[in-house]
Amino acid sequence: MQVDNEFIGKGKMKISYQVGMDGVKHSFTLPRYALILLIAFLVFLLISTIFMFTIASSNAQRNASLKRLETENKELRAKLDFYAATVDSIYNRLNNLQIKVNEGAENYPSLNFKQGENNVYVFEPALRNRMEDLETKMATILVLISEPKDAVPVLTAGENAADYIPSIYPAFGRISDGWGLRIHPIRNEIEFHYGLDIANEAGTPVYATAAGTVKTTDYETSYGKRIIINHGNGYETLYGHLYSYLVRSGDQVIKGQIIGLVGSSGISTGPHLHYEVHNCDVKVNPVAYLNRIDEPLYASR
Repeated sequence: MQVDNEFIGKGKMKISYQVGMDGVKHSFTLPRYALILLIAFLVFLLISTIFMFTIASSNAQRNASLKRLETENKELRAKLDFYAATVDSIYNRLNNLQIKVNEGAENYPSLNFKQGENNVYVFEPALRNRMEDLETKMATILVLISEPKDAVPVLTAGENAADYIPSIYPAFGRISDGWGLRIHPIRNEIEFHYGLDIANEAGTPVYATAAGTVKTTDYETSYGKRIIINHGNGYETLYGHLYSYLVRSGDQVIKGQIIGLVGSSGISTGPHLHYEVHNCDVKVNPVAYLNRIDEPLYASR
């Protein structure tokens, strides 16, 4: 198809076209203003299409942002409700505990209570330490008497049942984080920390806090290189973020034996040991099992 065009007369344009080489040639005239209107209409149509596409794309992005914000808002509300309930629970427990302390001070004046501000009684430090020690021993006794007899380890000559209960520090160093709610140092989220962190240089020895059998030595995304020891009687201890293992699964270890080295494997901000105590598959506060035995057998290691 061949198209020719030429201006004829004033304000008119002649358009000729021919289909095929031997086809009949056709022509028609078109006013110049009509051609201008046609071009203007096509330009307007193009601009309108681009504008509508831009509006649609912007609306889609805005809707996606709104949905994301709604989801985040729901999550934040859920967290806020959880934290509010947790704070209320802690406040009620503290309030009930203080009431019991006040009742004990009034009904048992022979106990060593100290009266503080607003007639609130508190334990003297020495009595508080004794009570914490008694609570730890009572918890140990309850576990021992509740377990079946075949769960109690068979002791050989020279061994003691206390050797199978965690009771020493797993490493020397500075306690950088304790048991309880905290803001995670990497994820920057509020979480419950189910253990004790002891910071020290990489390569610092890590000690078994009780005798037992090495249950596993493996790598876990969060803990990094970790060791889990089964001590019997429902007790297990976990040692995380290690640099290396010095024992293998199935090994028998004694209290105070070096089992690994402090490191920073897994999700960690620096060299430290993450230490946990499990009692009947429940994570418990390790502080209750840190008695700092000063015997040369352990202190010299």
